[in-house]
Amino acid sequence: MSNFKVKDKKIIPEFVGSLMKAIARRSASKAVRDLEKNPVIKKHINKIRKIDKEMKADIEARSNKDPEFKKDFDATMQAIRNLSK
Repeated sequence: MSNFKVKDKKIIPEFVGSLMKAIARRSASKAVRDLEKNPVIKKHINKIRKIDKEMKADIEARSNKDPEFKKDFDATMQAIRNLSK
């Protein structure tokens, strides 16, 4: 990997945030595919995907068992969708 000096420390969190958004959306962009060639990053991406799958399964299970949780979760998701409009 190339060596570089960070002049603005905001750049790294912005980059990581953008990368996580791309991974979360399962973006098939060339950048993500290139990053997956790096074994360390690939390992972390796989962990993120595994945690995402586990969280979705847990939410689904809790939604089926607890109607109050489902109601709260659905209301929260609707509020998040309204933020992006």
